[in-house]
Amino acid sequence: MSSVHSNRWHRVARLRPRLSSQLRLRRQQLRGETWYLMADPGSGRSVRLNRAAYGIAARLDGRRTMQQLWDLSLQRDPEAATQDEVIELLAQLREAALVQFDEAADFDAMLPHLETVARPRGRANLLAWRIPLGNPAPLLRRLEPLQNLLFSRTALWCWIALQLVACTLLLQHATRLWEYGQHWMASPRFVLFAALAYLPIKLVHELAHGLAVRRWGGQVRQAGVTLMLLMPVPYVDASAATSFPERRARIAVSAAGILTELALAAMALLLWVALDDGLVRDIAFVVVVVAGVSTLLFNGNPLQRLDGYYVLCDTLGLPNLGPRSRQWWMDRLRRRLLGTAHTEAMPVARGEAKWLAAYAPLSWLMLLFIATLAVFWLGQIAFVFGVAAALLLGWQVLLRPLHRVLSQLRRAALSQHGSSRRWRRVILGGAALLVLLAVSPWPRSTVVMGVAWPPDQAQLRTEEAGFVESQRARDGQHLQAGDIVLQLHSPQLESEHARQAARVRALEAELLQALPGPKAGGDATRGADTLAELRAAQSALARLRERIASLTVRAQVSGRLVLAQTHDLSGQFLLRGHLFGHLLDGSAPIVRVAVPEARAGDLDDAAGPVSVRLSTSPATQHAATVLRNSRAAVSQLPSAALADRHGGDIVTDPSDADNLTAREPVVVLDVQLGTDAAGSLQRIGERAWVRFDAGAAPLVLQWADTLRRAVERRFNPQH
Repeated sequence: MSSVHSNRWHRVARLRPRLSSQLRLRRQQLRGETWYLMADPGSGRSVRLNRAAYGIAARLDGRRTMQQLWDLSLQRDPEAATQDEVIELLAQLREAALVQFDEAADFDAMLPHLETVARPRGRANLLAWRIPLGNPAPLLRRLEPLQNLLFSRTALWCWIALQLVACTLLLQHATRLWEYGQHWMASPRFVLFAALAYLPIKLVHELAHGLAVRRWGGQVRQAGVTLMLLMPVPYVDASAATSFPERRARIAVSAAGILTELALAAMALLLWVALDDGLVRDIAFVVVVVAGVSTLLFNGNPLQRLDGYYVLCDTLGLPNLGPRSRQWWMDRLRRRLLGTAHTEAMPVARGEAKWLAAYAPLSWLMLLFIATLAVFWLGQIAFVFGVAAALLLGWQVLLRPLHRVLSQLRRAALSQHGSSRRWRRVILGGAALLVLLAVSPWPRSTVVMGVAWPPDQAQLRTEEAGFVESQRARDGQHLQAGDIVLQLHSPQLESEHARQAARVRALEAELLQALPGPKAGGDATRGADTLAELRAAQSALARLRERIASLTVRAQVSGRLVLAQTHDLSGQFLLRGHLFGHLLDGSAPIVRVAVPEARAGDLDDAAGPVSVRLSTSPATQHAATVLRNSRAAVSQLPSAALADRHGGDIVTDPSDADNLTAREPVVVLDVQLGTDAAGSLQRIGERAWVRFDAGAAPLVLQWADTLRRAVERRFNPQH
């Protein structure tokens, strides 16, 4: 049970607060309760109050003191708000700039736990720097005829029809779009076109917000640019929509930009399907990606304070969900950690608790994910950019929120009698836990993707190029060592053999003429030269006979035949070294792994056991040993299954149709499984995940080693 009186009341009892003259009031029925939204249309700030808090706020006329107002509220309602609740109400109104005081009051010291009070206003966000540029009202007035046209029932039905057509085309051409994107999105040309198209698309996006605000009677007084992750993004101040009485109007303003970009994406998709390959078709694809995919992932994401967030808040009746969720968590931390259960809890409407509990953690995880992507992206541009982004975003996303929470808890503990000792225990316990986690050994491992690979003796390769004359064995047939699999035919080899045989016969006849004897006018010097030529020609002929014999491809081991192409190979031309099949002979399978050269050094410390999980049996872990490590960087992948376009980890050259040429050098190594894994292997070429264990080490040492390797790779690539 909370106390009616507060030991901080004397600090506000003589204040004569007065509400802003521009304040607007709107009553809301949310989740079975009546709430009052007090908003300033000029600044766009607002505060939502319950019935008891509104009973106090509505009487702030600047003439009566807070003591008089509180005494009056007790006379009318014995269950009126407590003094602590009244102080928190004044702090919220002050933070939203909805009230003015005749004297200064230090609310930060009185209410350290209240997030909206503890947070200094105007502090820059390292993820987004907002730069105002001017007032867009003159431009919006010129475009006023578009307002009623764009935000009408007819326009809505046209938009729905356009989206239905686009979704149908998307389903019909999904495979073509995917292949087109895989081939083209990694190219510098796509990045250039996307950068050029991004700003015009976002300008149209923000223009739609401005027109929507004016359509429902609001004013847009500011426009500018937000530097989001160093990328300029235009914005308009649509905060006037918070004072709209109709929920439909608020949702329309928030969703206007998303709906506009989806309309652009749908029209671009229609162009992409209708046009042939060329510049216009490439630009249409860029618009589909930027205005369609990126809009849904970012602007439509409710976990970020963008359009999707405000649509969610108005649709579910959860105004100020983000700040209130953080305040809800601070209230729980104060009660659990500091034992301040006697204080009044934050008011929560029916059904709100689950949303308040979920939103703040999920939003923070999304912010952490975006910051991690930004660090990796900037690190690929320049190592210095990556380090700077890691430091700045590490403070913004991790250290600064933690510092804010600890500061608020500390001030709350110092302001509550008997909480200081518990706060010291919490700090000491948390510090001990962090030290324990940092110095305790944690397992280290590296997981890379590979493909099941047949042993050398089980591989079926062509030793010479030629046409398949006949296929002697079928897929699934059991063969013995020496059995013929393919018979090739090479007209070029046969022609060379015929010419070489004729040359040998000619040299033999010439040598016979050059031999000394009674019937031959021999020349000893000429005979020696001819003999040398004959021996060279005979060696070449023997080599040609061996090459012709190798046109007969035989099985080197016994086993079940598995062909890469199950249909008849007759008549096809196979290049030299072409792997067309293998034999499953029951021997221990091999997994061939391709590791980027930059990560190859991480395997040096992997002195522990090696384990493999096959894609067909991911729940089973097989022991393995490293069989061969080339230690030399190559550019060719052993299988296209390792390429990023086929779900692998290695980025390949977009110009390579076979997806085998890696953009960065890779190191290839072989890992051999035990014989017990032979039965688990369903097919050669299936993916496998190889885990290289490197023992255990404290987290501090692991982080230091990771940083050392990154620096060495940057400044000493040959290391």
